[in-house]
Amino acid sequence: MITITGNTVQKLSLGKRLANEAMNKGVVTLQALQLFSSKSLDSSAKETAPVTQVKTSTKPASVRPEDLPVTFSDISRAHVRIKNGIRKTTCEKSFFLSEMIGANIYLKTEFAQFTGSFKERGARNAILQLLTQKGESFKKQGGVIAASAGNHALALAYHGKELGVPVTVVMPTVAPLAKVDKCRKFGANIIIHGAHIGDAKEHAETLYEKNPNLVYINGYDDPSIVAGAGTIGVEIVEAVPDVDYVVVPVGGAGLIAGVSCAVKTLKPDCKVLIFKFQLMF
Repeated sequence: MITITGNTVQKLSLGKRLANEAMNKGVVTLQALQLFSSKSLDSSAKETAPVTQVKTSTKPASVRPEDLPVTFSDISRAHVRIKNGIRKTTCEKSFFLSEMIGANIYLKTEFAQFTGSFKERGARNAILQLLTQKGESFKKQGGVIAASAGNHALALAYHGKELGVPVTVVMPTVAPLAKVDKCRKFGANIIIHGAHIGDAKEHAETLYEKNPNLVYINGYDDPSIVAGAGTIGVEIVEAVPDVDYVVVPVGGAGLIAGVSCAVKTLKPDCKVLIFKFQLMF
C-alpha cells in the first residue's frame, strides 16, 4: 500500500461494488502502469497518462453512512478489538519511489504481519466478533470455514489457533504447497478440492450448509473482514497526517472498501486510488 503527499491527480470513478458501498466520496481508479510510467502526478501527468474522466456525484443523496454495510464506527471498534493480536505496521518513506514520482511516497509494510499479509486484520476481527456473539461454547461446538488459495486461509488458521476456534479451509489444487503446509501447522483442517478458487468456494459453501455449527467467512465480501482491513486506513492517517493520496491494490475489493471508508472519514480531502495490475503476455 502506498501513500502520496505533495501532488494532484485526475479523478476517476470507482468500479468495485464493495468500495462503492463503503465510501462514494472521491475514490478514484488508476492503472498501475499509468501511475508509475509518468515522472510525476501533477497536472502535466494527465498528458502522459491518458485516462478518461468520469463525472461522479461526490455524495449521493440516496446513500447514508448508517445504511452502508460497513461504517467508520465498525472500523473504529475493529481497531480497538484487534490491536493486541496484530502488528501496527509502519509507513516507510521510499527514497527511490519518491524520486521517481516526484512526491513523498510512503509504503505501508503489511508484509510484516506474522503470516505476511494484511488479511490477518479481518480474520482476527471476524473471529473475535463471533466469540462475542456466540460465547466460549463456539470454541468447542462451532468453528469457521472459508475457501482460500493462501493468505486468507493462513490468517484464519493462525488467529483461529491463537483464539482457540476450529478452522476449516477449502483450498484448490493450485494453492501454494508452502501455504497449505503452514495452515496445517497452525492446526487448521485443510481440504484440497477443485481446480481453482471458484470450485473450492462452492465446496466450502456446501459444507457450511450441511453443518449448522460452522460459520462461513468470505475473504473479502464480509463486513467483519472489511472493517478489519479498514484499520489500515486509520494507521495511515495517524502515521502520515498530511497524506494526499492512498494507493490501494484491488482484488476482491474488501481492502479498498475498508481503507477508503476510514481514510475518507478521517481526511475527506485525501484521494484513494485503485491500484490494478494488468498481466501482459
